[in-house]
Amino acid sequence: MNLADLLQSLPEVKSVNGSTDKEIEMICYDSRKAVDRSIYVAIPGMHFDGHDFIKQAIQNGAVAIVGENDLKMMREDITYIKVENSRRALANISSWFYGFPAKKLDIIGVTGTNGKTTVTYLLKAILDNAGYNTGVVGTIGNIVKDKLLPAQRTTPESLELNQLFHQMLNQKVSYVAMEVSSHSLELHRVHGIEFDVGVFTNLTQDHLDFHETIEDYFEAKKKLFDFSKRAVINADDSHGLKLVDALKIPVTTYGIYGDADLKAENIKISVEGVFYDINIKGEVHNVFYPIPGLFSVYNSLCAICVGSVLNIPIEITINALKKVKGIPGRFEPIKRGQDFSVIIDYAHTPDGLENVLKTIKSFCKGRIITVFGCGGDRDKKKRPLMGKIASNLSDYTIITSDNPRSEDPEEIIAQVENGFDKKNYEKITDRRQAIKKAIYMANKDDVVLIAGKGHEDYQILMDETIHFDDREVAIEFLGKRGFNDETH
Repeated sequence: MNLADLLQSLPEVKSVNGSTDKEIEMICYDSRKAVDRSIYVAIPGMHFDGHDFIKQAIQNGAVAIVGENDLKMMREDITYIKVENSRRALANISSWFYGFPAKKLDIIGVTGTNGKTTVTYLLKAILDNAGYNTGVVGTIGNIVKDKLLPAQRTTPESLELNQLFHQMLNQKVSYVAMEVSSHSLELHRVHGIEFDVGVFTNLTQDHLDFHETIEDYFEAKKKLFDFSKRAVINADDSHGLKLVDALKIPVTTYGIYGDADLKAENIKISVEGVFYDINIKGEVHNVFYPIPGLFSVYNSLCAICVGSVLNIPIEITINALKKVKGIPGRFEPIKRGQDFSVIIDYAHTPDGLENVLKTIKSFCKGRIITVFGCGGDRDKKKRPLMGKIASNLSDYTIITSDNPRSEDPEEIIAQVENGFDKKNYEKITDRRQAIKKAIYMANKDDVVLIAGKGHEDYQILMDETIHFDDREVAIEFLGKRGFNDETH
């Protein structure tokens, strides 16, 4: 593809130095991935500035550079394109290079603090049941029809996102359910994408290491709806109501307590799941979703609301929901024939942990034993809040390490400990040993909750990333206690 044609995709070009009569065969923003006839986009980051690696990109074969700074190129055969914003430029170039794939897909963007992953999986189940080829973009992985691809972040960088959309089109995908993080909205990863439906699940404290205040966090989430044709909003969330008042696009609301277009009524929650009624166009339908908890009512209700907006017949939606077997790492039971429960959950925010523990409390006949920690280099304010929640809602807690990253795990644990009101806890920094302790101390009818990492199969330490899977560790120690029945 010719560089002169590529320039047509860049509306914010400030200057061009060098020839534009060049063939471009690859785009990159990592200088190590530059090859012959590639274009390198220099992006300023939180820890590194891509402009510092331009020389390396050229040495590796890049023939054109896109950046924000004023630069004097060392070689006359290199073209330098100065732009207003490198991240937006990367999104525009990537979309153009892959033939504007997002325009050929119906994309449902789901944002919010909690529930994004579950809602996208439920939407895939509903759309699959309706006969569509579907894709998912999100935290656990990216799915192209039935193939699961690894994901490095909740919402990929714009280059990888357009590559993924292109791959989905090649596989005849028509609908995509996509998690849209606040980071991706602030960092222009989804720039240029028009969402058929934008979805808002809720907003509670998280990511205040990146966003200075909760209002900044909300304003980032709100940007999704600048790119959406219509919206589905949780009307029971105060920030959801602010969105409803602010948006100029068609809005459909869902909820349990307040006024909403779709309401769940006659709710019953048991260990088997949630049961409720929903009134759609004057007809009452019975809903069953086999994951317990009030949050499961909200997640399934959200998916029903989106299905309704997409004109999916309600019978197809309800039938899909009742057959869902669960989402990896989301209130996932580990059953090996033991007489107590073990649950793996991704809960890593105060609200998420509280919701899960309250759900367990509603059916637990024995003790609740919680194992959790908090991630390093992330919002420190939530650590004592989560400690307080665990102290009040668990019978016993083992505070442990999560993904400490560059922080001292024992300092993180001490900050979590500051929130405890009772002495119903102990500290075991080694996560493997913490899970072992919880499994070995559990008695009949107890529930062991292993929270924070969910589907993750790694642990990020100061100088390395190691394989670590809560599910695998729990199964190992259940086996050592004599519970090996995989038929459960």
